[in-house]
Amino acid sequence: ISYYDATNGDLKYVRATDASGTTWGSPQTLDATGVIGLYTSLSIVNGNPAVAYYDQTNGDLKYVRATDASGTTWGSPQTLDVTGDVGAHPSLIIMSGNPAISYYDATNGDLKYVRASDASGSAWGSPQSLDATGDVGQFSSLSIVNGNPAISYFDGINGDLKYVRATNAGGTTWGSPQTLDASGLVGYFTTLTIVNGNPAISYYDDSNFDLKYVRATDASGSAWGSPTVLVSTGVTGQYPRMSTLG
Repeated sequence: ISYYDATNGDLKYVRATDASGTTWGSPQTLDATGVIGLYTSLSIVNGNPAVAYYDQTNGDLKYVRATDASGTTWGSPQTLDVTGDVGAHPSLIIMSGNPAISYYDATNGDLKYVRASDASGSAWGSPQSLDATGDVGQFSSLSIVNGNPAISYFDGINGDLKYVRATNAGGTTWGSPQTLDASGLVGYFTTLTIVNGNPAISYYDDSNFDLKYVRATDASGSAWGSPTVLVSTGVTGQYPRMSTLG
Protein backbone atom coordinates (compact mmCIF):
# COMPACT_ATOMS: atom_id res chain seq x y z
CA ILE A 1 0.00 0.00 0.00
CA SER A 2 1.12 3.53 -0.80
CA TYR A 3 -0.52 6.29 1.27
CA TYR A 4 -0.37 9.83 2.62
CA ASP A 5 0.82 10.68 6.13
CA ALA A 6 -1.20 13.83 6.89
CA THR A 7 0.48 14.48 10.25
CA ASN A 8 3.94 14.81 8.71
CA GLY A 9 2.95 15.57 5.10
CA ASP A 10 4.86 12.55 3.74
CA LEU A 11 4.49 9.80 1.15
CA LYS A 12 4.59 6.37 2.78
CA TYR A 13 4.62 2.70 1.75
CA VAL A 14 4.04 -0.57 3.58
CA ARG A 15 4.15 -4.18 2.36
CA ALA A 16 2.88 -7.39 3.88
CA THR A 17 5.32 -10.10 4.95
CA ASP A 18 3.04 -12.90 3.73
CA ALA A 19 0.97 -13.51 0.62
CA SER A 20 -2.40 -13.04 2.33
CA GLY A 21 -1.57 -9.81 4.16
CA THR A 22 -2.05 -11.25 7.66
CA THR A 23 1.20 -9.64 8.86
CA TRP A 24 2.93 -6.48 7.68
CA GLY A 25 6.37 -4.91 7.72
CA SER A 26 7.27 -1.46 9.00
CA PRO A 27 6.04 1.59 7.04
CA GLN A 28 8.67 3.46 5.00
CA THR A 29 8.77 7.15 4.17
CA LEU A 30 9.46 7.56 0.44
CA ASP A 31 9.31 11.35 0.12
CA ALA A 32 9.25 13.92 2.92
CA THR A 33 10.09 17.11 1.02
CA GLY A 34 7.30 19.55 1.94
CA VAL A 35 3.64 18.52 2.01
CA ILE A 36 3.78 15.59 -0.35
CA GLY A 37 2.15 12.24 -1.16
CA LEU A 38 -1.51 13.04 -1.70
CA TYR A 39 -3.58 10.98 -4.18
CA THR A 40 -1.12 8.09 -4.45
CA SER A 41 -1.33 5.48 -7.21
CA LEU A 42 0.74 2.30 -6.79
CA SER A 43 1.67 -0.12 -9.58
CA ILE A 44 4.33 -2.65 -10.55
CA VAL A 45 6.76 -1.02 -13.01
CA ASN A 46 9.34 -3.27 -14.69
CA GLY A 47 9.12 -5.72 -11.79
CA ASN A 48 9.37 -3.21 -8.94
CA PRO A 49 6.73 -1.15 -7.09
CA ALA A 50 6.34 2.48 -8.17
CA VAL A 51 4.14 5.35 -7.03
CA ALA A 52 2.70 8.41 -8.77
CA TYR A 53 1.64 11.20 -6.40
CA TYR A 54 0.98 14.91 -5.88
CA ASP A 55 3.42 17.42 -4.40
CA GLN A 56 1.08 19.92 -2.73
CA THR A 57 3.86 22.30 -1.67
CA ASN A 58 5.08 22.88 -5.22
CA GLY A 59 1.97 21.85 -7.15
CA ASP A 60 3.84 19.16 -9.11
CA LEU A 61 3.30 15.61 -10.40
CA LYS A 62 5.90 13.25 -8.94
CA TYR A 63 6.97 9.61 -9.39
CA VAL A 64 9.23 7.26 -7.46
CA ARG A 65 10.20 3.61 -8.11
CA ALA A 66 11.78 1.01 -5.86
CA THR A 67 15.16 -0.48 -6.74
CA ASP A 68 14.07 -4.00 -5.74
CA ALA A 69 10.96 -6.11 -6.22
CA SER A 70 9.75 -5.89 -2.61
CA GLY A 71 10.18 -2.15 -2.16
CA THR A 72 12.80 -2.32 0.59
CA THR A 73 14.90 0.36 -1.12
CA TRP A 74 13.77 3.18 -3.40
CA GLY A 75 15.26 5.49 -6.00
CA SER A 76 15.13 9.26 -5.93
CA PRO A 77 11.73 10.88 -6.58
CA GLN A 78 11.26 12.46 -10.02
CA THR A 79 9.20 15.52 -10.87
CA LEU A 80 7.29 14.87 -14.11
CA ASP A 81 5.23 18.06 -14.57
CA VAL A 82 5.86 21.47 -12.96
CA THR A 83 3.77 23.72 -15.22
CA GLY A 84 1.29 25.39 -12.86
CA ASP A 85 -0.59 23.43 -10.18
CA VAL A 86 -0.56 19.93 -11.63
CA GLY A 87 -0.53 16.31 -10.50
CA ALA A 88 -3.66 15.84 -8.41
CA HIS A 89 -5.67 12.61 -8.84
CA PRO A 90 -2.95 10.64 -10.70
CA SER A 91 -3.57 7.14 -12.01
CA LEU A 92 -0.53 4.97 -12.84
CA ILE A 93 -0.56 1.91 -15.13
CA ILE A 94 1.74 0.14 -17.59
CA MET A 95 0.95 1.06 -21.19
CA SER A 96 2.74 -0.78 -24.03
CA GLY A 97 5.53 -1.76 -21.65
CA ASN A 98 6.14 1.68 -20.14
CA PRO A 99 4.50 3.43 -17.16
CA ALA A 100 1.87 6.06 -17.95
CA ILE A 101 -0.08 8.47 -15.74
CA SER A 102 -3.32 10.41 -16.10
CA TYR A 103 -3.78 13.42 -13.81
CA TYR A 104 -5.46 16.79 -13.22
CA ASP A 105 -4.05 20.20 -14.15
CA ALA A 106 -5.73 22.54 -11.63
CA THR A 107 -4.25 25.72 -13.10
CA ASN A 108 -5.81 25.19 -16.52
CA GLY A 109 -8.63 22.84 -15.51
CA ASP A 110 -7.39 20.13 -17.91
CA LEU A 111 -7.13 16.35 -18.03
CA LYS A 112 -3.50 15.42 -18.73
CA TYR A 113 -1.52 12.29 -19.63
CA VAL A 114 2.18 11.48 -19.68
CA ARG A 115 4.01 8.26 -20.59
CA ALA A 116 7.58 7.20 -19.89
CA SER A 117 9.98 6.55 -22.76
CA ASP A 118 11.48 3.49 -21.04
CA ALA A 119 10.17 0.51 -19.07
CA SER A 120 11.27 1.74 -15.63
CA GLY A 121 10.18 5.37 -15.88
CA SER A 122 13.66 6.85 -15.72
CA ALA A 123 12.79 9.18 -18.63
CA TRP A 124 9.42 10.59 -19.66
CA GLY A 125 7.79 12.15 -22.69
CA SER A 126 6.03 15.51 -22.76
CA PRO A 127 2.67 15.81 -20.96
CA GLN A 128 -0.45 16.00 -23.16
CA SER A 129 -3.73 17.81 -22.47
CA LEU A 130 -6.54 15.44 -23.44
CA ASP A 131 -9.55 17.54 -22.46
CA ALA A 132 -9.37 21.31 -21.92
CA THR A 133 -13.07 22.18 -22.14
CA GLY A 134 -13.97 23.96 -18.91
CA ASP A 135 -12.67 22.49 -15.67
CA VAL A 136 -12.13 18.77 -16.28
CA GLY A 137 -9.85 15.93 -15.21
CA GLN A 138 -10.44 15.39 -11.51
CA PHE A 139 -10.73 11.82 -10.16
CA SER A 140 -9.06 10.31 -13.24
CA SER A 141 -8.80 6.53 -13.59
CA LEU A 142 -6.50 5.18 -16.32
CA SER A 143 -6.87 1.69 -17.76
CA ILE A 144 -6.15 -0.34 -20.90
CA VAL A 145 -9.28 -0.62 -23.02
CA ASN A 146 -9.13 -2.83 -26.11
CA GLY A 147 -5.36 -2.36 -26.30
CA ASN A 148 -5.27 1.42 -25.91
CA PRO A 149 -5.18 3.69 -22.83
CA ALA A 150 -8.52 5.12 -21.69
CA ILE A 151 -9.54 7.40 -18.84
CA SER A 152 -12.69 8.03 -16.83
CA TYR A 153 -12.87 11.42 -15.08
CA PHE A 154 -15.04 14.20 -13.68
CA ASP A 155 -16.21 17.31 -15.54
CA GLY A 156 -16.30 19.93 -12.79
CA ILE A 157 -18.01 22.64 -14.84
CA ASN A 158 -21.00 20.53 -15.87
CA GLY A 159 -20.91 18.00 -13.03
CA ASP A 160 -20.69 15.06 -15.45
CA LEU A 161 -18.95 11.70 -15.76
CA LYS A 162 -16.66 11.64 -18.82
CA TYR A 163 -14.54 9.10 -20.73
CA VAL A 164 -11.85 9.35 -23.40
CA ARG A 165 -9.79 6.66 -25.18
CA ALA A 166 -6.59 6.88 -27.20
CA THR A 167 -6.57 5.85 -30.85
CA ASN A 168 -3.22 4.06 -30.51
CA ALA A 169 -1.47 1.90 -27.93
CA GLY A 170 1.05 4.53 -26.81
CA GLY A 171 -1.51 7.25 -26.25
CA THR A 172 0.05 9.75 -28.66
CA THR A 173 -3.34 10.49 -30.24
CA TRP A 174 -6.79 10.44 -28.62
CA GLY A 175 -10.43 10.35 -29.62
CA SER A 176 -13.09 12.83 -28.59
CA PRO A 177 -14.22 12.86 -24.94
CA GLN A 178 -17.65 11.35 -24.23
CA THR A 179 -20.14 12.33 -21.53
CA LEU A 180 -21.53 9.16 -19.94
CA ASP A 181 -23.74 10.53 -17.16
CA ALA A 182 -25.10 14.09 -16.90
CA SER A 183 -27.96 13.49 -14.43
CA GLY A 184 -27.09 15.93 -11.66
CA LEU A 185 -23.67 16.25 -10.04
CA VAL A 186 -22.11 12.88 -10.94
CA GLY A 187 -18.69 11.42 -11.70
CA TYR A 188 -16.78 11.82 -8.44
CA PHE A 189 -14.15 9.19 -7.48
CA THR A 190 -14.24 7.26 -10.76
CA THR A 191 -12.68 3.81 -11.15
CA LEU A 192 -12.36 2.27 -14.62
CA THR A 193 -11.81 -1.42 -15.33
CA ILE A 194 -12.77 -4.14 -17.83
CA VAL A 195 -15.88 -6.16 -17.02
CA ASN A 196 -16.70 -9.14 -19.25
CA GLY A 197 -14.66 -7.68 -22.12
CA ASN A 198 -16.03 -4.12 -22.03
CA PRO A 199 -14.96 -1.04 -20.03
CA ALA A 200 -17.02 -0.21 -16.94
CA ILE A 201 -16.91 2.58 -14.38
CA SER A 202 -18.01 2.87 -10.76
CA TYR A 203 -18.47 6.39 -9.35
CA TYR A 204 -20.25 8.61 -6.84
CA ASP A 205 -23.43 10.61 -7.48
CA ASP A 206 -23.08 13.71 -5.29
CA SER A 207 -26.60 14.96 -6.04
CA ASN A 208 -28.29 11.86 -4.64
CA PHE A 209 -25.40 10.51 -2.49
CA ASP A 210 -25.44 7.18 -4.34
CA LEU A 211 -22.95 4.63 -5.66
CA LYS A 212 -23.38 4.27 -9.44
CA TYR A 213 -22.08 2.00 -12.23
CA VAL A 214 -22.09 2.14 -16.00
CA ARG A 215 -20.70 -0.32 -18.59
CA ALA A 216 -19.97 0.07 -22.29
CA THR A 217 -21.81 -2.04 -24.85
CA ASP A 218 -18.65 -2.61 -26.90
CA ALA A 219 -14.99 -3.39 -26.20
CA SER A 220 -13.65 0.11 -26.93
CA GLY A 221 -16.26 2.17 -25.09
CA SER A 222 -17.68 3.87 -28.15
CA ALA A 223 -21.22 3.18 -26.88
CA TRP A 224 -22.48 2.81 -23.32
CA GLY A 225 -25.48 1.44 -21.47
CA SER A 226 -27.60 3.32 -18.98
CA PRO A 227 -26.08 4.18 -15.58
CA THR A 228 -27.26 2.01 -12.68
CA VAL A 229 -27.66 2.97 -9.02
CA LEU A 230 -26.04 0.21 -6.94
CA VAL A 231 -26.51 1.56 -3.40
CA SER A 232 -28.79 4.42 -2.35
CA THR A 233 -29.10 4.00 1.42
CA GLY A 234 -27.89 7.16 3.14
CA VAL A 235 -24.73 8.91 1.94
CA THR A 236 -22.85 6.11 0.22
CA GLY A 237 -20.49 5.38 -2.66
CA GLN A 238 -17.54 7.70 -2.10
CA TYR A 239 -14.03 6.44 -2.96
CA PRO A 240 -15.08 3.22 -4.72
CA ARG A 241 -12.52 0.79 -6.11
CA MET A 242 -13.74 -1.77 -8.62
CA SER A 243 -12.16 -5.09 -9.62
CA THR A 244 -13.25 -8.31 -11.27
CA LEU A 245 -12.76 -11.33 -9.01
CA GLY A 246 -12.68 -15.00 -9.84
